Amino acid sequence: MSVGRQGLGILPHRAPLDSLKAWEFPEAARRIGMIGTIVKCAALVGRCFRCRIVFYRLRESDQAVTDTRTLLNRIAEFRKRIEAMPRLIAPDAPTPVPDTIRNPLAEALPQKVKAGSRNQAILEQSLRQLAGTEEQIAAPTQLCSRARRLLMESQGLVTRLRAIADDPLLAGPPADDEGQARDGDPLVVHYRETAAMTEAAVRYTLSFPDTATDQMRLCEGLETMLEAAQRRFGLLVSALESHRGDVTRTDKLARFLAALDHTDTPIDPEPLYEITHALMTHDAGRPMRFLYSAPNVSQAYLGGPSLPAPARFIAAHAMNSAKIAVRILRNDTEWRGRMHEVVLAVMLQDIGMLRVDPAVLLQAKPLTTEQRRYLEAHSRYGAEVVMNRLPMLGGLVEAIAAHHERADGTGYPMGLRHAQVSPLGRLVSVIDVYAAFNAPRPHRPAFDPRAALTEVMLLADSGKLDRQSAEKLLVLGFYPTGTVVELTDGSTGVVLNTRDPRQALSLANKPMMSLLADEGGHAYPTPRFLDLAETEDLTVVRALTRHERINRLGRPYPEYV
Repeated sequence: MSVGRQGLGILPHRAPLDSLKAWEFPEAARRIGMIGTIVKCAALVGRCFRCRIVFYRLRESDQAVTDTRTLLNRIAEFRKRIEAMPRLIAPDAPTPVPDTIRNPLAEALPQKVKAGSRNQAILEQSLRQLAGTEEQIAAPTQLCSRARRLLMESQGLVTRLRAIADDPLLAGPPADDEGQARDGDPLVVHYRETAAMTEAAVRYTLSFPDTATDQMRLCEGLETMLEAAQRRFGLLVSALESHRGDVTRTDKLARFLAALDHTDTPIDPEPLYEITHALMTHDAGRPMRFLYSAPNVSQAYLGGPSLPAPARFIAAHAMNSAKIAVRILRNDTEWRGRMHEVVLAVMLQDIGMLRVDPAVLLQAKPLTTEQRRYLEAHSRYGAEVVMNRLPMLGGLVEAIAAHHERADGTGYPMGLRHAQVSPLGRLVSVIDVYAAFNAPRPHRPAFDPRAALTEVMLLADSGKLDRQSAEKLLVLGFYPTGTVVELTDGSTGVVLNTRDPRQALSLANKPMMSLLADEGGHAYPTPRFLDLAETEDLTVVRALTRHERINRLGRPYPEYV
């Protein structure tokens, strides 16, 4: 007998199954059991993820009600278990719409907040989520050994995330003069997202079904999720350690320069030697990153050591100069044996700048005659400080005093010409100018590295800088290793290896690259190697500013920001 529209006439009466007698209505009971099962399953599919309900064909009509009731009870229990699952996304949450590249720090919290509160709020929110995750780990459901192992790995990652939240470098930069937060750190956003991914893995594990077969199948996805979270955590730790190295050395140099300026007796230069050794050994071969600290900034991060301004500004410029010296002289036959002298000289060249008011260094408009005379005195004062308080480095005094002299006699403080300045002094001058061009100043933004190199070469060609010393910068190429650049097709990459323009000028703008994002700004899951010399149309257009690096790479590759 077919089940047609008339055959369902009993359904509008909504008679409960308990009131039906299987022996009175054997065929109807069987139909109700099958149809009821279908209706219940359809409702469940509408509310939950895909599930497959196995329909059991009734073997005998007198067992129809019992089998139907058992199946409905199982469905009801399954529905309760699904509804009890932790919801990672609210049921009424709007569907995310793909958008353009965004600043992850601008999304995290409003911009106009007190210094440090943006980063701190992100960290506190992540810690609250991790705390709730740890509480749930204490009472897991029945899990197979593989799922339990993965849950324990998640717990270990939660513990490490909680520990790294106390790292002072994640506290954020100090306030500016108006009490507002300076540019935040993308590593904080990276931390937040890693914590959220770990929480999702834990909650996913706690929602596993009871059957071991289903758990083993779902463990494959859980392992992939955990591996991604652990990779992100490893990247976070690596980026923090790299950042810590730069901050530690810069603060150490700033502290030494401040102590040198405030004493009247000779002091031990050992801290200076340690920084020099670190730059010549551990920093060798690493990407070139230009540091910057505003003249009025006394702390690198909230809670960090406070140093008199403009000590960190001077130290950051000195570190940039020292990094340049190491890279251009490592394989130079003339200076390789004296590289430590050059590094020490460029780190001490602006010690006299500590006597300059930070307000003068922050001034964007042209300096007055009085201010300029005051500023230009720093070379002579710095040479006197080194002579009297670091007598063991007396051989550097002449280079420190002359690092602002120009070959055509237009420099200061003495107006010396080319032949009157030692080779060390002429080399320090070139490094000083190139380093200054690559960092921002109150009256201008930082130069593109290619533009900075071009400016130095033009100054040498016009007779203001020593040509032989300026040509040593060509070893760095147009874009030093580690520079994040944009290509002609709009894609983003980081320079892996440069080419000396003196060897092949046509290839100077075609370094070896690691592509990080495509022309639409979408990050690649993993970097893609590309030798631009093997391509016809692709070349480097320009280096990206810090703001552009945050927008394009802040989430997937925060280590390059």
